[in-house]
Amino acid sequence: MAWQVHSWINRRNGAQVLAVLALASIQEARAADDGQVVTPYVQYSILYDDNLLRLRDSAAAQSALGTSQMSDYVHSSVGGIRFDRMFSRQHVRVDASLNKNSFDYFKQFDNNGRDLNAYWGWALGERFTGDIGYVYSQSLTPFQNLRVLEKNLRTMQTKYATVAWQLHPDWTARAQFSRFGLGYELASQQANSFTQDITEVGLDYTARSGSIAGLQARHTKGNYPESTVVSGSVVNNSFTQDELKARVTWLYSGKTKLQFLGGYVSRQRVAGGAADYSGFNARLIADWAATAKTGFKLNLWREIGGLSDVDANYSLTNGISLAAVHKATEKLRFDGSFDYQRRNYNGAAVITGVTPSNRKDKYEKASFSITYSPLRSLSLMAAIYRENVQSNIDSFGYVSNGIALTTRYEF
Repeated sequence: MAWQVHSWINRRNGAQVLAVLALASIQEARAADDGQVVTPYVQYSILYDDNLLRLRDSAAAQSALGTSQMSDYVHSSVGGIRFDRMFSRQHVRVDASLNKNSFDYFKQFDNNGRDLNAYWGWALGERFTGDIGYVYSQSLTPFQNLRVLEKNLRTMQTKYATVAWQLHPDWTARAQFSRFGLGYELASQQANSFTQDITEVGLDYTARSGSIAGLQARHTKGNYPESTVVSGSVVNNSFTQDELKARVTWLYSGKTKLQFLGGYVSRQRVAGGAADYSGFNARLIADWAATAKTGFKLNLWREIGGLSDVDANYSLTNGISLAAVHKATEKLRFDGSFDYQRRNYNGAAVITGVTPSNRKDKYEKASFSITYSPLRSLSLMAAIYRENVQSNIDSFGYVSNGIALTTRYEF
């Protein structure tokens, strides 16, 4: 499920994403070890970015905002509570939080957000398992997504349910349904709001080694309730997409795991036209535990998706990413990552705020973080990153460098 849903749960940009994910994983593991059912927590971070609005240069900033200022500090305060408990074979987990984000210079973007993640992992008898979940997030729209330099809060909601039926000790049938909804607060951007429904069925064979080979079929329906007018023409990006893919998890050794998901993908825009796509998509993930303290993860992919993986303005993306983690001690951890993508946009599927006609981008991002946990309930993190986008449309290119300091305490 995580593989399919991860692209929908898109939080904040830059080093804050790195900080939240790393800290959350550490603290969740500790809470599980302690057997703590209810865990209140607080978190504070300060982020400095030298190109917060993702603009090409100071001249672009002057033209768009009447100032050559590009950098800013962002202060984020989070308070939340997590419930995590097993009821016999049923696993219930709820994580709810509120956040306040303040800008030193661009105060017009000050905002309050909220997040909710509810999960029920269920089991019925010896043959049926699955999960039901709901994910909600309200946050400021990343500036690079729609190039709208106004305060524009977005709301994302995901509802999902899965079921797995063990037909035989070696064979499992599974099904999934999910609905994703995206909405914008800014009136000028509400035409970009949409819903996406996914239905998936699959059949897996599990070998005695634990490796899995299977086949899955997926149908996606994306719906934009409002049409937009582009250059005098009415455009509606509602679409349907069908996929048939092979799914393999190969436990090569006790230290190495390979995952592959790939096959044929076909997307048709409801209104027809040159925005249709058909071709081969695939993703390969390799996990290697080099030592007890050091691990690596490699991702290779060729996939169609939107600018933020949630819209119909698709790009065909070829990418590679590498992440590494080293746990020097029980209290000290190092994380690093590098991401490289080549995005080839489809010019016919235009959405408000984005003009991708013949657009081709090269995206690079490198990040590094250090996490220190002097106490089991306290974590401190320092993270740096560099993001570089080159585009054949000059206004979409930018370079951004940032640093974030984060502290989190669980009661």
